[in-house]
Amino acid sequence: MVNIRHIAKVTGYSVSTVSRALNNKSRISQSTREKIFAAAKELEYIPNSKAVSLSIGKSFSLGVIVPYATSNNYYDKIMSSIISESFENGYRVTFLPTDYDKERELDYLRMLSAKEYDGMIITSAANDYKEIEKFRKFGNIVSCEDTGEAAISSVVLERGKAYGPLLERLKEHGFETFGVTFSREPMSSVGAGEVFEAFSKSADGFSERYAFANCRTFDDGIRAAKYFGSLDRKVDCLFANNDEIAAGMLSYFASEGKKAPVVIGQDNLSISRALNIPTIDFHLHSLGSEAVKLCLSGRQEKKVLKSIFIDRGLFDGRSDGKGGEACISKRNV
Repeated sequence: MVNIRHIAKVTGYSVSTVSRALNNKSRISQSTREKIFAAAKELEYIPNSKAVSLSIGKSFSLGVIVPYATSNNYYDKIMSSIISESFENGYRVTFLPTDYDKERELDYLRMLSAKEYDGMIITSAANDYKEIEKFRKFGNIVSCEDTGEAAISSVVLERGKAYGPLLERLKEHGFETFGVTFSREPMSSVGAGEVFEAFSKSADGFSERYAFANCRTFDDGIRAAKYFGSLDRKVDCLFANNDEIAAGMLSYFASEGKKAPVVIGQDNLSISRALNIPTIDFHLHSLGSEAVKLCLSGRQEKKVLKSIFIDRGLFDGRSDGKGGEACISKRNV
């Protein structure tokens, strides 16, 4: 493989002069620069990306920590917007799956100190953010979940404030018992904990019995619906952690010939529009792009993306997706 020593030998210039020319450093004449670039082209010289990164202090690459290596609607949407925003800014993206392994996550974070990445985005962390904070001195770190008191920037979804008012309105109109699904255990992450707390505060009698964990796919939605349908106390309204799961729930009740409770999805995916499923739009398409912008800016900031409830006819007189102020009438359940 051709390196700068070969170019130095062909051109007669020193290795340091060739290096300064190829890295567009000052104190190199235009004629010298042109000769060196011509030789590099003729020799088909390909710069060592790591060496260039160390020379200019940038890798133009971002590391993105994700919890799963398999497809997941929630993270797929975040990753898609991360890719788009990074591309617009001339950055490459490397996805780093952890399966919530704490040591593997720490290994990824150590790559910041080796200048493998200019910054790191965490979609969901295995470690406590106070532990992650130790790595901030090596590069900007931005999380897509609440980082608490840690000095880690974040762009988060409005969760508790989204569920609380909606639950209160549903209760005012006769809904009494609520069930909710989670992608992991209810208290396994900051975001899941916020949702569980919101239901515990606003839904009378809510407990872990009305929470269904490890729900990520359409088939998981079927399993969740079967579970909720087996409870002694009738569930009036089910909140799914994404629209695909909501569709799976409705599919189960239809296949069993049973009246479905009101099912509310999440993320405003195409399937919710096709099946007319009420959904909470947390603007996942913005979460990833805003995280990239914040990471590249170098600022330390904590941002919250507000949600919109799209009623799909659940609210009387309003189904425009602008949320919040409409009256609710209880469906036949």
